Amino acid sequence: MTKTSCPSAFAVSRRDALRGLATAAVGAGLSRPAAAALQDFVVVGKDGWLFAVFDEVRQFEMGRFRTVTQGINDAVAVLKHAGIETVISLTPAKSRVYREFLPADFQFIPEVEKRYDMARDILTKPGTLVPDLSAVMLGLRKANPQVDYFLKADTHWTGDGAEPCAIEIAKQINAKLHLPPSSKPGTQLGPVITAKQSNNDLADGLPDAQAAKYGPQSYHIHQVVQSGGAGLLDDDAADVLLVGNSYMQPKYGFAPMLSNQLGRPVSLVWKVHQSSPYKTLLSALSSDKVRNQRPKLLVWDFEETDMVSLTDQQDVWGPNVIKSDVFLTQLRSTVGV
Repeated sequence: MTKTSCPSAFAVSRRDALRGLATAAVGAGLSRPAAAALQDFVVVGKDGWLFAVFDEVRQFEMGRFRTVTQGINDAVAVLKHAGIETVISLTPAKSRVYREFLPADFQFIPEVEKRYDMARDILTKPGTLVPDLSAVMLGLRKANPQVDYFLKADTHWTGDGAEPCAIEIAKQINAKLHLPPSSKPGTQLGPVITAKQSNNDLADGLPDAQAAKYGPQSYHIHQVVQSGGAGLLDDDAADVLLVGNSYMQPKYGFAPMLSNQLGRPVSLVWKVHQSSPYKTLLSALSSDKVRNQRPKLLVWDFEETDMVSLTDQQDVWGPNVIKSDVFLTQLRSTVGV
């Protein structure tokens, strides 16, 4: 069960989103990076590193942050009431993991420094499992600094970053949750292979002369080996549902590794980030397959920057905005509670 989108449409929507978010930031009174650091709404860092303008580290709105995190907790409570155990996969911001490459006038303020840990503190209070993926990725960087765990000229992580995060989430699920035995095995993985990211969404947002400086990027991922005719993503017997944004694309290896480490099939629904984690969740839970085979476990993916993006924030979600109370009402209706 895979939701994909046309690459060209993705490039257009991402460019429009970057432009809208940059405009909103300036309208809110934020200082723009110097001209050398901001080109066509992409933050140009050091040593060939690019960052998205929405990966904002110079401001923090506590009221918005509390509204968003409490809203997620309310949604998780609905899911748990419906018998769907929920784990939050919270991907750290690229700026957090590679902060030394940020330009001089695009630096963390103290409140944003604490943002990831504060989000985990709030989201775990009701007992929800929220593994510390920031610690995982920072640990990877310390152990193997020569490996890129995010793509330098793209918003996404690499397989080298995605797979260890999936392993950590599976490890904690296996240790702390008690899923019944699965009737089918997880995805079998083969040797590590080299994959290539040919299109870079951040570089594509630069003027053509600048974009030409950023070529294809390679990363490592485990090859998927199908066994017994069972696929990973379209298995009707899957009782684990992974819902997320384009970080969850199979090409980065998160879903196959999660299935492998859990030892059971995983069903995947992903849409581009602008679809919003809220609309994407409603869409996933409304599908016939999920209605007929309600998951026992939902892994719901967020980016760290989502923690300050309201459900109805037009400059972030575009046409996919939804009022928080409407989202909860629709969620209750969808899961029947």
